[in-house]
Amino acid sequence: MPPTNAVADLLPHEIAGPFDYWPYPVPFMIAAGTFVLVLLALAVWGFMVWRRRASRRVLTARETAMAALAQARVSAADAAPYLFSIEVCDVLRRFLGAEHRLPASTQTSYEFLQTAQASTLFDADRLAHLVEFLDKADAIKFARAAANAGDNIELVDLAENLVKGEISDARSS
Repeated sequence: MPPTNAVADLLPHEIAGPFDYWPYPVPFMIAAGTFVLVLLALAVWGFMVWRRRASRRVLTARETAMAALAQARVSAADAAPYLFSIEVCDVLRRFLGAEHRLPASTQTSYEFLQTAQASTLFDADRLAHLVEFLDKADAIKFARAAANAGDNIELVDLAENLVKGEISDARSS
């Protein structure tokens, strides 16, 4: 007898054909697996974003103003005094608005000085420095007074002293 018949004789005749063991059609299983992987990737990404946001500390108005003034100080020597005075004045006004809830950015210098005098936030020395800063900035911005890099640095010094709350002679620093 040939070997093929011997092998055929050994196999029982009740053997069934291949059995499909997938509970659902294969394309559906591939789509479901892809969907689960996408959901898992989105969950991991969302967790990473949440942790990054949770660990990031929000800067205070004072820290934000000091960072902006430090950046302005770097460009003080090369900046045009007109544009520089606008930049430094905006930083100080945003700080006073955010820190002390004063309408500094919506008022003229004169109106703001009246508001500052009426508030209890400014003592006489700090108010005098505010007047000096606004006078110098307004002279450069509106009267187009002759100014140079030294005036830019003096404006930054005055603004930093007002933001820090330290009142000292800005020209001596």
